[in-house]
Amino acid sequence: MDYQNRVGSKKGSGGVAGDAETNQYRRERLRKLLLSKIDIDSDPYVVKNRAGVLECRLCLTTHFSEASYVTHTHGKRHQLSLMRRADKKKEQATGEQTVTGISDIPKKKFVKIGRPAYKITKIRDPVTAQKGLVFRLQFPKIKLDVKPRYRLMSSFEQSVEKPDSKYQYLIVGGEPYENVAFKISSDSIDLREGRTWDFWDRDIKEYYIQLFYM
Repeated sequence: MDYQNRVGSKKGSGGVAGDAETNQYRRERLRKLLLSKIDIDSDPYVVKNRAGVLECRLCLTTHFSEASYVTHTHGKRHQLSLMRRADKKKEQATGEQTVTGISDIPKKKFVKIGRPAYKITKIRDPVTAQKGLVFRLQFPKIKLDVKPRYRLMSSFEQSVEKPDSKYQYLIVGGEPYENVAFKISSDSIDLREGRTWDFWDRDIKEYYIQLFYM
């Protein structure tokens, strides 16, 4: 496509991009941002095989992208598998005095300096009327080589509170701060391009997460 003779362009500059090119660039940028930011490294049920395909060890399913796996974790099949696994662990804990769990795995040690300050804002899409949330967290003393990460966790994956299918948790962490968990509705999250994203502002040390419900 010839961009040389567009109005407002300079010779050799490639021309002024039109609406189609701008929208395509924006969608691709948001897609890469979403896939690069979603943290599934701490998920104990996902493993990447030799072919580079993600496998859910809990449901025995395969996924060719991180976005596909994250969508699977919010589906009915994965949630039911988590409920069965939680019931099985409870039975084993009742029948045995000592149970080896995730708490026995050696954890990375570092000096924690408290929890980051945060603010939560309720939002609504003016076009689709979808309800959403924006989280803003401040990490003024975060390590230079560390950027915050987040993960959505089912109520059945945690052991701090009694599992409740009405809720899920948004976990946010950034060393040397303590991890913080936000208890939110278990309604399905809209994981389509541009709907769920996060942004780390290195200059002011603030971390933003936006999500919309389906």
